[in-house]
Amino acid sequence: MSFHRNALSALLVLTPVAVGAAAVPAQAAGLVIPVQCELGSETVLAWDDVEYDLRGPCGVVRLTGDGMTVTMPGATRLLVDGAGNTVTAKPLTEVQVGGADTSITAPSIRSLALSGAGSTVTVAGLVERAELTSSSSSLTADTINALRVRGADTVTARKAYRTRITGAGSSVALTRAVRVVLTGDGNTVTVTRGRTTVRDRGVDNVLDLRPRRD
Repeated sequence: MSFHRNALSALLVLTPVAVGAAAVPAQAAGLVIPVQCELGSETVLAWDDVEYDLRGPCGVVRLTGDGMTVTMPGATRLLVDGAGNTVTAKPLTEVQVGGADTSITAPSIRSLALSGAGSTVTVAGLVERAELTSSSSSLTADTINALRVRGADTVTARKAYRTRITGAGSSVALTRAVRVVLTGDGNTVTVTRGRTTVRDRGVDNVLDLRPRRD
């Protein structure tokens, strides 16, 4: 059995793109599958309920399967099409989440587009640009440079520089915010510290802006 497990792992390291295209073999159940990705190619992960360990650096990584657990290095582009996947990554350049119930953890993301319902993105550091267009999804980050919320989602951050909320029913909680513009309705925005420039053109928005602390 040990020989077959080792042989399967070695095969997957050599042929990562073929792995994504094939049906999952019975021997892969319960394995952590190593996949060698490359900057100049797209690595497709399509096996359901499998744990992947990607080795890089990675170019484009696409998740089409469901219920996967993926550990990966940095990548120029991460595309999540499948549902119920969990990803732990190093810094990511571009992330697009279309699959529902996705969980992503990374130290930083340059560009994030989140449309998959019920998904969670957690970033320890900076998100340069983020656009949320889903429902019941959440983004938690230390700092967000440019944030646009078009769905009904939740955002929590220590600081956001430019925030625009055009959707309805979102909740945004910031420790500090430089500028907030609301054109959607029924949103809740909380800023606990600092001075914030706010423009509210929507209806029934709830704004909780605490006094500035010297």
